Amino acid sequence: MALTKSFLLILGIGVLVIGASYFIGIHLIVFILYNLAALIFLILDYFISPTSEEFEIDRIGENKLSIYAVEKIKLRVYNRSKRKIYVEIKDEIPSLYFKCHEGIVKGYIMPYSKRDFEYEVIPQKRGAFKFGDIHIRYESNLRLLMKEFKVSMEREYKVYPNLQELKKYRLSAYKSKLYQTGEKRFKSLGHGTQFESLREYVLGDEYRKINWKATARENRPIVNQYEPEKNQHVYILIDTGRPMSYSVRGYKKLDLAINTGLLLSDIVNQNGDMSGLMVFNIEVNNLIMPGKGNNHRNRLMEALYHIEDTNNTSNYEEAFYYLRRKEKRRSLIVLFTDFDTIEEAEDIMGVLEVISKNNIVMVILIEDENLKKMVSISPAGEEEVFNKGVALEMVEERKKIIHKLNAKGIMCIECPPEKLAMGTINRYLYIKNRMVL
Repeated sequence: MALTKSFLLILGIGVLVIGASYFIGIHLIVFILYNLAALIFLILDYFISPTSEEFEIDRIGENKLSIYAVEKIKLRVYNRSKRKIYVEIKDEIPSLYFKCHEGIVKGYIMPYSKRDFEYEVIPQKRGAFKFGDIHIRYESNLRLLMKEFKVSMEREYKVYPNLQELKKYRLSAYKSKLYQTGEKRFKSLGHGTQFESLREYVLGDEYRKINWKATARENRPIVNQYEPEKNQHVYILIDTGRPMSYSVRGYKKLDLAINTGLLLSDIVNQNGDMSGLMVFNIEVNNLIMPGKGNNHRNRLMEALYHIEDTNNTSNYEEAFYYLRRKEKRRSLIVLFTDFDTIEEAEDIMGVLEVISKNNIVMVILIEDENLKKMVSISPAGEEEVFNKGVALEMVEERKKIIHKLNAKGIMCIECPPEKLAMGTINRYLYIKNRMVL
């Protein structure tokens, strides 16, 4: 129970009244009577006001949240009393893993009515988290006090990779706006191996695509038009080792890789191919064979929402051999990983041949913004000169590794965090439309 401003105002008026009565010598009697009357009204207000049994409260809405996205938690309150009531509601949230914009939601509820309240949270970690009790304060009938009670209403919310980003990219792809970043948009017809139709020859067409029978029949050059094959296998490999535990611009590399992997999986399925997933560290933690459809997408979501990064160095050799045993078909392998040192990079390069011989491999790296920042500064002292020199050396070594991978036929791209999804998806579409899996 808490006293309201109205009751405190009454007490303040009482002080003035008692002060005025002091000059006529009856201040003690006035003090006793005034405070007794205030206490009686306070007690009366308590008992004539609604009880907790006249409220019904529930959490509503989905229990799926997206990491780093502004999410709304909704509470529905039913006022069973015959009076309009002012309420203040506070929810118990796992504050260590959620940022909350508003601690308390408040407002009036009409008699015999329901009202929905909502507040915003930003999940900071994937996984399953339990929200606890709901605390309610409401104004009494005479507005002299706020009565309080709590409701035990534990509910589990699951924090997934960014579903809002997934919806945005799906819509953008559907409207053909995905490639408005300066990169060329690739046409789907004219490449691939699956026959689509015949059309008249135009300058620039490859001679090997001429259909000689149709040309003789029409008495003009006719070419075969192809489209990329459907149902190709695309594997998304996510390394959860130490280099993926670092943060860039407030986001963990692993979270960025997971979000991008899900976006890529969705685009892969929209293009008629099948997406698979492998999560690995010192061993293979999960392997989902290629598929498509809502059920397959749900399997990917359930596999990814709770995975954690570690401080271990990943065992690439075991992961690649494991995948080769499970998948005999030529596939596109998209590997999200990174490395701290040149030695680690060379270890990865040494075992990539296990899967690159019979597959197309694409390695995705996330740009180290700290290195970029150190390279761009103008050093002011010896220490900064030394740090910039080290950073320049590391950047150059990183470029050499990327160049070596590309020279071996393993596509390697390095993207800043904000362009990771776009760069990965565009590279997949390039491979899809220009190369044969």
